[in-house]
Amino acid sequence: MNLISRHYIKWIILGLLNVHMCGFTQQLSFAKSKQNKELSFNYTWSDHQDQTRDITFTLPLRQVNTQNHKKFIPDLAQQYVYIELHKAARKIDPREARVQIQHRGQDILIQVTSRSDKLFAKWQRSMDQSKKKALDQYLQDNYYSHFQTYLGQQAIKPDHLRYIEENTASLQPIAQAVYDKLPTNSETRSYVNLMLSWVQSIPYNELKNRLTSNGAGYLPPLSVVANNQGDCDSKTVLMASLIRSLLPEVKMTMIYLPNHALLGIALPFRTNEQTLDIEGVDYLLMEPTGPAKIPLGEIANRSARDIAGNMLSIEEVP
Repeated sequence: MNLISRHYIKWIILGLLNVHMCGFTQQLSFAKSKQNKELSFNYTWSDHQDQTRDITFTLPLRQVNTQNHKKFIPDLAQQYVYIELHKAARKIDPREARVQIQHRGQDILIQVTSRSDKLFAKWQRSMDQSKKKALDQYLQDNYYSHFQTYLGQQAIKPDHLRYIEENTASLQPIAQAVYDKLPTNSETRSYVNLMLSWVQSIPYNELKNRLTSNGAGYLPPLSVVANNQGDCDSKTVLMASLIRSLLPEVKMTMIYLPNHALLGIALPFRTNEQTLDIEGVDYLLMEPTGPAKIPLGEIANRSARDIAGNMLSIEEVP
C-alpha cells in the first residue's frame, strides 16, 4: 500500500456495460499425457472474439511434480521462532542479562532483565530482532511473505512475487506456444490478450479468505497448469509469470482486492480502457481469473468499485 502515491480508476460507462454483458471464456478441451520424463499438454478454448484457439506444449515431469508450497500453520511457525529465540538467548552473557521466553496465546513473550539499563535496552532490542529474523526465515523457507491489507491488517500469504520470479523460465514453453499462434510482428497487447483468454478459460476455484485461509487454496503456476484449475491469486500469478517469460522488462503490479486479485501492466492504452495510476505510472488493468471474457483494459464492475473505494493493496512484480 505504501507504494501508492496517488491512484485513480478511469470510469468508462460503456466499458462497464461491456464487462457486464460479456460472455464466459470457455475451455473446450484439456488433455495431458506422460511421455518418458515429460508431460504433454493440449488446451483448446474460445477466446474473447469467440474464435477457437489451441496450444500444445511439453513440460519436464520433474518440474511439474515439484512441490514447495504447504499450508501455513501458525503453531509450527511459532515453534520454529521459539527454538531460534532460545538459541539466541544462550549467546547472551548471563552477567549482562537474563532472558525468559514464554508462549503467550498466539504470540511469544520475551522478558529481559538486567542490572544495567543500557544492557537491558541492548539485549531487548537484540532479542526482538532475533524474533523478527526467525519468523522471516521461516516464511522464506516455506514460500510465504508478510502482507498488509488496505485496512492496515497484518497477515501472511504465499509469496506470489517469488513464485513469479522462480517460474518464469519453467513456463517459457507455454509462453512461446501462445506467441507462436500470433501473426508475425503482432502487437504486444495481442500476445497479452491471447494469453489472458487462455488463463481465463482455466476452471476457477473460489478464493478462500486471504487473511484466514493460510494459503491452503493457493496453487503455484505449474500446479495450475497441471491440475487445470486455480483461484484468482493462483491464476493472476500464473498470468504474471507467463508475461514475464517473454517480456522481461515490462512493469507489472499485483493488485489485491477483498478476496480477489487483478494484474496491471505498463503498456500503451486507449482512452476507453481502464488503468490505475501508481506513482505516476499508468497500469493497464486485466482480469486473469475468468470465467468472464474480459479483454485487456476492462475489469468487472465489482473490481472497479473496490478500486474506486481504495480497497486495494499492491505489490510491484520484480
